[in-house]
Amino acid sequence: MPDASVTNPLRIAVLGGRSWIANAAVIPAIEGCASAVLAGLGSRSGPVTYDDVLADPAVEAVYVALPNGMHLEWVERAAAAGKHVLCEKPLAATSAEVEQMAAACDAAGVLLAEAYMTPFHPRSIEIARLLAAEDLGDVRHAEAAFTFPLVDDANYRWMPSQGGGALLDVGIYCLSPVLAAFGGLPDEVIASAVMAPSGVDATTSIRLAWSAHATASIVTSFELPERQSLHVAGTAGALAVERPFTPGPHDTTFTITRPNGSVETHETAGGNCYEAMIDAFADAVRGRAAWPRPTSEVLAVTGLCEMIAAAASTPRGATP
Repeated sequence: MPDASVTNPLRIAVLGGRSWIANAAVIPAIEGCASAVLAGLGSRSGPVTYDDVLADPAVEAVYVALPNGMHLEWVERAAAAGKHVLCEKPLAATSAEVEQMAAACDAAGVLLAEAYMTPFHPRSIEIARLLAAEDLGDVRHAEAAFTFPLVDDANYRWMPSQGGGALLDVGIYCLSPVLAAFGGLPDEVIASAVMAPSGVDATTSIRLAWSAHATASIVTSFELPERQSLHVAGTAGALAVERPFTPGPHDTTFTITRPNGSVETHETAGGNCYEAMIDAFADAVRGRAAWPRPTSEVLAVTGLCEMIAAAASTPRGATP
């Protein structure tokens, strides 16, 4: 029997066909997967508009690669057109918008998925498995950093109206594994932010605490030198991984240091996490498997970003 993903590939079109991430990663992933086929490119000023894409009966799903501030409108419009939606992260700037998008897609009977690709990489899958299995014992502390200099002053990520800022742009990468390590939202949030002239955060530094004597420190930035790191320390081991958030085919190792000082080097397969994400999206639309990241997880990260932003805007010692 032929593979159903080959004989019936999901027809995905792109809203935001000139987006950098769409052209650098997601469109090549769609073209590289047997489970999907590129069904169109909609651009704001091109010959094929967003509305043209949504009106095309051959298009089954859309990848929304638009600036954050445009996600709500076009997710709702895609749902109204009966299209399944894979929307670039962050899905929304607020929990209320996430819930609004989810409600629109539920009412239309279409899938809503956030295009957060990191969890689909084999190394990320193995790290998540070890954390779920409590291989590190009782986790006491985690550190995560995602920083890089965003030198293009005209980039939409500097614009408040487009949901810009370092926390919203890269916070999901740092916060998602930390929440997984501790099993839920923190009891205390302390944060400070360096604001850019445009009014978004250029750097946000965060301290989180849980009642079970557990803490985390996180930094996200558009002005610090490039750095990606994740460290999770528990009573039975300390996990360390470099370049954890944008892994590629050659990112296959991480280490665990045990209490006796021994260092384990764990080796996994490499892979293209964008292609794996597209395969998972096609499988979920076709009913072959459930989409692995439910809306509740998106809401947890979005809600925590809101808590962090509120803490960063509150003078130290004041009650938010």
